[in-house]
Amino acid sequence: FEPSGRMHIAQGVMKALNVNKLTKSGCIFKFWVADWFALLNNKMGGDLKKIRVVGEYMIEVWKAVGMDMSRVQFLWSSDEINGRADEYWPLVMDIARQNTLKRVTRCSQIMGRSEADDLSAAQIF
Repeated sequence: FEPSGRMHIAQGVMKALNVNKLTKSGCIFKFWVADWFALLNNKMGGDLKKIRVVGEYMIEVWKAVGMDMSRVQFLWSSDEINGRADEYWPLVMDIARQNTLKRVTRCSQIMGRSEADDLSAAQIF
């Protein structure tokens, strides 16, 4: 999830119910906290510390509505990317080398953007 502000009912209660169903059946549920991607999308004014606070707030809301945290893990993208930089950055560079700007921009529609949007370079890639 991308920490981006206040949580709505589907993010809170419904997600807790669905995660609890999965963990009750024996799954370990891993949340990918997309803090770096929130930074790229200029959430919380592009302040990574504020984004982290919002992510922690969302975790507290899930606890408050009854999400069973015993089989839930939270993986912060900033921690995962920094901790595995030797794997991550060569992959990013390889993807960047093998794709044209036109193709990457065309794929931005998948991410809820249009080719006509005024995007920063970080949002394009």
